[in-house]
Amino acid sequence: MVTHMKYLFGAVAALAALILAHIDPAFAQAAAEAAPAATPPVPPPSPINTGDTAWMLTSTALVLMMTIPGLALFYGGMVRKKNVLATVGQAFGATCIITVLWMIIGYSIAFTTNDSESLNKWLGGFKYFMLKPMTLNAVSPLAGSIPESVYMCFQMTFAIITPALIAGSLADRMKFSTFMVFMGAWLSSSTARSRIGSGAAAGSVSSARSTLQAEPSCI
Repeated sequence: MVTHMKYLFGAVAALAALILAHIDPAFAQAAAEAAPAATPPVPPPSPINTGDTAWMLTSTALVLMMTIPGLALFYGGMVRKKNVLATVGQAFGATCIITVLWMIIGYSIAFTTNDSESLNKWLGGFKYFMLKPMTLNAVSPLAGSIPESVYMCFQMTFAIITPALIAGSLADRMKFSTFMVFMGAWLSSSTARSRIGSGAAAGSVSSARSTLQAEPSCI
């Protein structure tokens, strides 16, 4: 008997709610608002390609291995026994100081634009000082399918090995502290030279493109 009474009261309550919804539209609107929200729109796909990223990480590791231990052991085997440790240490020291300087200011000077047009040819901007604007999913316009952090590390390995090659000519001829100062100065000057070279290359491409547009018969 009690069970039948529960079913009866439940049916009466449901019927009363249905009638009230038809009589009072505000009640129906409140019931609709209480319903679960619709599924949010699907975000656009990320431009980052996992295959490109994996290959760039592999290439970064390979180029870094060309310096340590590759270059360190190569130059260490070409000097006298008493200078082996110093020569190997120069390669490791160059790797350390250039890595730090590249992340602090080198990448910003080499790959960002300066607000001043006259200085932009010689010196990049300081927007990426300490890599502050670089986020986890940031993408560089120069490499649109990999994270910018991967692109920065890949370029850093070349910034490391280029001055480290000079260590072979300085073996037995320069103190370690002086060598480290020289490596820092070389990085600063090389970023300026790379900007001049990239500007000249861009000008050559632009002039070639304009020549082809002006003389279509040469194609």
